[in-house]
Amino acid sequence: MKQDFTVKEIIKREKRLRALGQEKLCDCDFAHDNGQSPITTKVMREYANHYEEMLKEGTGLFIYGGPGAGKSYAAAEIVNELTDNGYDCMFTSMNNIMTELNTMGLEGRRNLFSQIFSKDLLVLDDLGSEVETPFCNQTFIQIVNTCLSKCIPIVITTPYSEEALIKDGGNEKRVMAITRLLKRNINYTVMMPMERRNHNVQRKQKAEALVKGAADQQTLPAFAVPSEWEETTVQECLPEIVQQTLSLNENSEKEK
Repeated sequence: MKQDFTVKEIIKREKRLRALGQEKLCDCDFAHDNGQSPITTKVMREYANHYEEMLKEGTGLFIYGGPGAGKSYAAAEIVNELTDNGYDCMFTSMNNIMTELNTMGLEGRRNLFSQIFSKDLLVLDDLGSEVETPFCNQTFIQIVNTCLSKCIPIVITTPYSEEALIKDGGNEKRVMAITRLLKRNINYTVMMPMERRNHNVQRKQKAEALVKGAADQQTLPAFAVPSEWEETTVQECLPEIVQQTLSLNENSEKEK
């Protein structure tokens, strides 16, 4: 259903869209929060309420949680609140940044980095989902180190634990950049609400019932052996000359 917006609301939404880059995230705010994760909502709200202090120190957030826990929504709540209050924010991901960089020339890349480093807040969503090529790692390191030096807070959402992000065997400079960020940022883990967990389980069970129920109604179950194969012996599947040899051997054994 199409919504009617006032001029003020349109301007507000356009600012949110520029910050978030996705229409669906524009409604991920405190006003639309369903209240299923009250502690998470409170933490995100307090971070936004005290953002002037956070900005002075360049203090960001590490938001951990499994798929579907609500990490991106929580980060978008902060971006929408700060954008409405006049801060210049960017919600993106390393995947998006790398996609853009790979289609740009030198001047375009400079402009993109210039935009990133002029923001009041940078959100890197779903960290760890990107392919860790040397160029990607170099870009990530540059972004983190520059933001830290400029006191630009970075909000990271990731399905990986702190230990996994700085695991042995990873790119040393990338691990060092994450370690520096961990020393500056606040850590918070989002737990999936029970209502959402139950909803996901029920949705999966419903889909399985539809698929498996349809399969059970088939006359010939999957992988069933056709009737014309049922009486076929192993010997009958062999070449005729081999069958004759086997028959001779069998007759010889009987005569003995």
